[in-house]
This record gives sequence, C-alpha cells and structure tokens, in this order.
Amino acid sequence: MRNLRLLGLHSYYLTLELARQPMYIVSTILFPSMFFWFFGVPNAQNQTAALIMLGSFSAYAVLGIVLFQFGVGIAQERGTPWSAYLRILPAPAWVGFFSRLVSGIFFACLAVAGVLWTAFHFTPLELTMGRLLPFLIYLFLGSIPFGMMGIVIGLACKAQSALPVANLVYLPLSFAGGLWVPPNALPKVVQDLSPYLPTRMYGELVWGVLLQQEVENKFLIGLAIYLAIFGLISAYLYRQEEERRYR
Repeated sequence: MRNLRLLGLHSYYLTLELARQPMYIVSTILFPSMFFWFFGVPNAQNQTAALIMLGSFSAYAVLGIVLFQFGVGIAQERGTPWSAYLRILPAPAWVGFFSRLVSGIFFACLAVAGVLWTAFHFTPLELTMGRLLPFLIYLFLGSIPFGMMGIVIGLACKAQSALPVANLVYLPLSFAGGLWVPPNALPKVVQDLSPYLPTRMYGELVWGVLLQQEVENKFLIGLAIYLAIFGLISAYLYRQEEERRYR
C-alpha cells in the first residue's frame, strides 16, 4: 500500500509538472486533433474512410505521447540532480517508471478524446461501444513497443539531443507508416518499405479492429519482435546507466 501511495503521488506531480508546460500540451494534445481536422476530415467522406482516419490520427496521437513522455522525459530527468535524488529514496525503481506510464496514459486519453471529438463532429463517423472499447484497448496495447523505443531514446540520448532525435523518429515513422496519408498514397519507394515499419504494423492493428477485419499475423508478429528488440536494448542501457552512475 505504501508503494501504491508513492506511485499515486509521483504520478500526480509528474502530470502536474507536464500540464504546466504549454508547449507540451499543444504539441501532444492539440496538434493531433488539429492535424486530423486539416488532413483527416477532407478525406473522411464516408464511414469506412472516417474509421481509417480516426485510427490513423489516434495512433499518431498516442505515438507522440509515448515517445516524448519516455524519450524526452527520461533524458531530461537523467540530466538533473532530481534523478539521483529519486534513486536514493527508499522506494522501488518501478515506482518512477510506472508513474511516467500512468501520466502518459492520462495525456494519451486526452489526445485521443480530442481526435474522437473532432471525428464525431466533422465526419460521418458512427462508432458503437462494441467498436470503441476494443479500439481503445488495442490502441494502447499496440503502443507498448513505442514506449520501449522511447525508453531507448531516453537512456541513449542526452537532454539536449533527445527532442531532435525523438522528432526524427516520430515524424518520418508516422508518415512512412501511413498514419498521415493512406499507405497506397505514399511514394512508391516508401510503399515498399512501409510494411516493415512498426508504425505501419501499429496502423494495421488499429485499422483492423475499427473495420472489424482480421489483422494479418505478420503485423502482430512484427510488433512483438520490435517490442523484444527495444525491450532488450532498453534493459542493456538501463544496466549500463546503473553501473556508470551508482556503482
């Protein structure tokens, strides 16, 4: 119970800290809805197109949260005395990790809610609870490999370079994965590369759930492989960090 209370307090203050940063709120919560209004609404002329656009920009919103919450957030925290102070507190290491996860889920819910609101008001979208709940579940489950990718960025980069690196990963992967425009509208060379990217696999998962179609096993296996790769790399980097700073 004590550790759960610490988790709650840490999550609350981390969320409060981020909520006081206007640029974080604008870039992670408002931008996905704005981009959906600019690029998704004109292409969502029917129910099927509206569902695909909803899935794409919801995935784009969650992707931004997990990459910046873990990647940039961890890198910036590592560069401050606060990180060392937290390390010596009588609390398990998982409290800090899961508090960032809880805070990230909170902001991701706000970002997705904004996209949903825009879709319901400006497209012919009809979404029953039978589709909405599985969509939200798989939307967040599918983002786990990107959370691991964010941890790799946060542990591998310094505070000054984490933001540019996260953007260099976030924006090209979103475009090449078909989250901004349909995969068949991508340039030919990008179309050939797209099926091997984690964002395309993530998109296929979300689109399949929304359209109630079976998702090909290769995309699910691909996400699992990316999760394993980034998980192993993050575990190695974390061990190196512990040995370098605290042993």
